[in-house]
Amino acid sequence: MITNFFFFIKIIRTFKEYNILKLIRKNIKFKFLFDVFTFLISLGKKKSNEYKESPDGIRIAQALNQLGPSFIKLGQLISTRPDIIGNVVAEDMALLRDSLPPFSKDEAIKIIEQEFQKDIDQIFKNFSEPVAAASIAQVHFAKIMNESQEIEVAVKILRPNIKEIIEDEMKRLEWLTKFLENFQEFKRLQAGSIVKKAREVIKFELDLRYEAAAASELSENTKRDENFNVPSVFWDKVSQKVLTIEKVDGLPIDKIDNTQIDKQQAAKNLIVTFLRQSIRDGYFHADLHQGNLFIDESSNLIAVDFGIMGRLDKQNRRYLAEIIYGFIRQDYHDIAKIHKEAGLIDKNESIEDFSQALRSIGEPIINQKAKNISMGNVLVQLFEITKQFNMSLQPQLLLLQKTMIIVEGVARNLDPNINFWEVSKPEIEEWLKDELGIKNRLKETQETLKVLARKVPDLPDFLSRAENAIDTISEMNKEKVPSPNYLIRGGVVFIIILGIIALI
Repeated sequence: MITNFFFFIKIIRTFKEYNILKLIRKNIKFKFLFDVFTFLISLGKKKSNEYKESPDGIRIAQALNQLGPSFIKLGQLISTRPDIIGNVVAEDMALLRDSLPPFSKDEAIKIIEQEFQKDIDQIFKNFSEPVAAASIAQVHFAKIMNESQEIEVAVKILRPNIKEIIEDEMKRLEWLTKFLENFQEFKRLQAGSIVKKAREVIKFELDLRYEAAAASELSENTKRDENFNVPSVFWDKVSQKVLTIEKVDGLPIDKIDNTQIDKQQAAKNLIVTFLRQSIRDGYFHADLHQGNLFIDESSNLIAVDFGIMGRLDKQNRRYLAEIIYGFIRQDYHDIAKIHKEAGLIDKNESIEDFSQALRSIGEPIINQKAKNISMGNVLVQLFEITKQFNMSLQPQLLLLQKTMIIVEGVARNLDPNINFWEVSKPEIEEWLKDELGIKNRLKETQETLKVLARKVPDLPDFLSRAENAIDTISEMNKEKVPSPNYLIRGGVVFIIILGIIALI
């Protein structure tokens, strides 16, 4: 309890330094008591005006960055919830960059040698000083021999004791959220559910084998996409604490101003790549900020850092594609029908009323210049409206919305006049044509038949048991009331039909 209290004091002092306490104060009833409490526990902390004029979301992000790894991940998750913190704060917080001072090269070598039980020279050559450091891990460059060929690689290594540090922080955060949720003013923030989700996300980031698997899956999905590449994973040099991938041969996407690279084509490639991953594959890189994107001389994109990935099931992929396409065609009634048919809005809600609400989003952007139209912001408004019609959203859709806003920001830095709707239309049309076409319908039917075929071996045994049950019932009935033969046979048929339905 004592350590939790000091943990709470640390948070309050940091929030005061970044001028965040005034945001909390706006949303609570007991302002006087709150002011007295925060004044007392922040005594001795030098007041800073450095962050006074910064946007709220930026200040929150900077404070969380200072508080440590768990808070950084928490901030990244909170930035996906504009429904809770508002659109402006969410967009500012999305700029949070996970960056902390590196640990020493000697410490990194010690971790590698412990993981592989070999001397560093038997694993890597020319192992470098750290080149990038984040809250969970840091990156070094090195060389390896692969099939008699020397290859340059990037080696990602978990921070020392990071698992124990995060577990300790998470326990204290859970204590703090339970304490704060005793106050009605804090219940709306759903802090407990956000901390729970953060724990789930970080669990995967604390095992670099999961990130290696994510890179491998993304590479498999996009291997036919000419304009997008994923570095190769060297599985023999991957462990829970070490990830080894091919070193990127390209420039950071924010450092191509004085090159011959076609920035307009690169911007288009980025939008197309994101749409293909999310709608075609249902598996997308959910952290495509400038620090994780590189570009080669042919304007091809190369992604790194696969710690945060998003998934969309087939229903959500079709929903997303048809929604975007509906806005492109300005067919608001069709979008409303899609929501209703998919069960995404309450069956008692009016399609006409929902269509009118959708029109309020779409019409203002019709005559806007391309540079003023944001697909991400359209989704923000759409998700706000759907709440009014009792529609619940899966967290992955909110993660997708956040990623889309980041992707748009990067693409607009490359080409301020890019038209997202024009770029999106052919991709979505092609996907919908395939998805709704006869070829895909036959494929879905084939999958259903395969499921049924796997169940067929169970049918003889099921039929035998059903027949035995009917014979038993018949014998029992003979001792009481004579049963017509057709009723027994009808019962057999009925039970068989129910059994087949259950098997399917």
